[in-house]
Amino acid sequence: MEIRKFRSSYGLELITASHAGITLGDLVWDSLSGKVEFSHPGMPNTIYSAFLDAGLIDKKEFAIFQEECSESELTDALLAERNVDVRSELIAELKHPSLGKIEGNFRLDSISKFTFGNLQVKLMDDLLRVNIDRYLEEMKANKWKEYDGRIRRVNMITELYYGSIRLVVEKSLSSNLDAAMEKGGITALTRTEGSRSVEYAFAHENVPFAMRIEKVRRFNG
Repeated sequence: MEIRKFRSSYGLELITASHAGITLGDLVWDSLSGKVEFSHPGMPNTIYSAFLDAGLIDKKEFAIFQEECSESELTDALLAERNVDVRSELIAELKHPSLGKIEGNFRLDSISKFTFGNLQVKLMDDLLRVNIDRYLEEMKANKWKEYDGRIRRVNMITELYYGSIRLVVEKSLSSNLDAAMEKGGITALTRTEGSRSVEYAFAHENVPFAMRIEKVRRFNG
C-alpha cells in the first residue's frame, strides 16, 4: 500500500522528521504549514510534563509516566497491509536517521523502491489511558487556566508504528550506496544482488514512521 493511502485508510500521520526519542504521550502541535510539530515554545512536550507543570504530579510520578510510555511493548500491527511503499519523491522528506547518514553522499531520489515492512506498533494501554484521563479531568476541574491555555487544543500520540526498511537501487548505483553507507557507519541486515538491482534491508532501530494522534480535549480513557 502506498504511504498516502496507508495514512488515509488507517487515520495515521506520517512522522517526517523521526527519531528514537518519540514516545507515547508526546504532545503534537499543528503548524501554519499544515505539518505537525513536536515542540512549541514555552509549552509542555508531553502530557505528563503538563501534569507536572500544573502541580498534579510530583517528579517521582512524572518519572513513572515517562517509563510507562517509553517502555510500552512492541507488538505486530494488526493491519490488513503488512508493507507500506514510499514514492521516490517523498523519500527525502522522511528525514529518517538512517537516510540522513547517507543523504549527503547518495542521491535519495535515485532509490528505485523504498518500503516499510513487518509493521509493529506501540499502543497506549488501557491502564495508562485511564490514568491520563483521570489527571485530565482533575486538571479541567482544578487547573482550568493551565488546561485551556496549554493543552486543550493539542494532539497527543497514542499509537506509534515501526517498520523494517527495504530499499532497492539499480545495480549500477549500488557501489555508490555501499560507499555512502560505509561513510555514514550504516550496516544493512541483508544485501541481496539481482541481475539488474540490489536490495538492502535495515532494522527500524526503534524509530517510528507513523503515529496515531488524538485531540486532548476529546481524549477518553
